[in-house]
Amino acid sequence: MKPLVTRQIKADFFDKNTQTLVTWLGMAGAMINVRGTIILIDPLLTMSVTDGRELCEGEHPLKLPLPIEAKELPRLDAVLYTHADFDHFGPLTAQVLADRFDCRFVAPGPVVVGLRDLGVAEGRITQVREDDAVQLGAANILISPALHDWQEQNPWQLGDCCGYLIRTPDGSIWHPGDTRLITELLEIKDVDLFFFDVAAVDAHLGPQGSAKLAESCGSKVMLAYHYGTFDLPPGSYGSCNPDDSLAYIEHLSAEFLKPDPGELLYLPIEG
Repeated sequence: MKPLVTRQIKADFFDKNTQTLVTWLGMAGAMINVRGTIILIDPLLTMSVTDGRELCEGEHPLKLPLPIEAKELPRLDAVLYTHADFDHFGPLTAQVLADRFDCRFVAPGPVVVGLRDLGVAEGRITQVREDDAVQLGAANILISPALHDWQEQNPWQLGDCCGYLIRTPDGSIWHPGDTRLITELLEIKDVDLFFFDVAAVDAHLGPQGSAKLAESCGSKVMLAYHYGTFDLPPGSYGSCNPDDSLAYIEHLSAEFLKPDPGELLYLPIEG
């Protein structure tokens, strides 16, 4: 696996343009510019100091710097959360974004509780579950189901977590979040850019499940996530090797990308 190198996100990422821009923020985070509408997914973009150590969201030592911090964003329209695990819903980042921008927060129930606890106004929160749809500028967002029942007691059920299928004028992006492979996901089609979960751990798609979805949805590009940015033990939920996925995707024509955090991808996809 090639070492990752942070690419700082520049101010012109946020300009209105005639394409859709996508960048991986590390872990499961993403930022998308849909012809001028700026959308974040599961952002962890705030540093803190605990016991003299600089950590991301107070929990994670980083292997490399963030491509942008929440305090540096020039503008923002919406934040989408897939679920309430601390490596997806970062309260520090959510608080900074809520204070700096009049943005919209879209999330399933458990995250909505966390947003309310932070004091985010009810009118700025859209609670969603599978098959709901949300319009954000030129982006039409369908909520895909997710079953991430990793807890031994009171595990999450369908409706507690979700994914996002984002249809844009330039193509479609699917971020499935954290989920087991459930049959409902196999019904999603016509995806250009598919976020490919490489975490081979319980209650995740892992390489095999992600490969099945990449094939069934017809993705043109597979973008690896859940690895490489936080200093975690090898083989854990955020530190699996994406190259372990290669055996499952060798029969697919879609391109498998392992981008640097902050590296830009563009829709429509050429070739």
